[in-house]
Amino acid sequence: MKKYIICLLTVLLTIVSCNEEAVPKPDNLLSKERMAAILYDISLINSIKGVNKKKLEDGYMHLDTYLYKKHDTDSTQFLSSNNYYAANPALYNEIYGIVPARLTKERKKVGDELEAEQKRRDSVQKSKKLARKKKNDSLTKAKPKTEFGDASNDG
Repeated sequence: MKKYIICLLTVLLTIVSCNEEAVPKPDNLLSKERMAAILYDISLINSIKGVNKKKLEDGYMHLDTYLYKKHDTDSTQFLSSNNYYAANPALYNEIYGIVPARLTKERKKVGDELEAEQKRRDSVQKSKKLARKKKNDSLTKAKPKTEFGDASNDG
């Protein structure tokens, strides 16, 4: 009978302990959307650091302070929210699904803008080239043709 009660208590404790959250939900939990926005900005900052870290250091930019101010949060709130979402992989995966989608959308938008700018520059270059050609053609037509070195014209 004791074995039966011990087994029952062990199973009961196991079930109860599995239902508890590993990290309790913080009172000031950031929404999934705000969390995704912060993680998006962190991705951009990490990309910037990867491209030209020296320039950021020379500019004395405190990106973490900027990031918290931009999203109206602080490091404690972000950290507690990040820990909560990280302890819940399904939620965290949902949030991290938003970030690459947004990065892809922004990359396409920037690519389209760069392509439009390049077309504009090509058009300007083409116009300048045509204007120079017209100018050269008009100068060539307007020049009187004289022969130099002809003894009969020295007169």
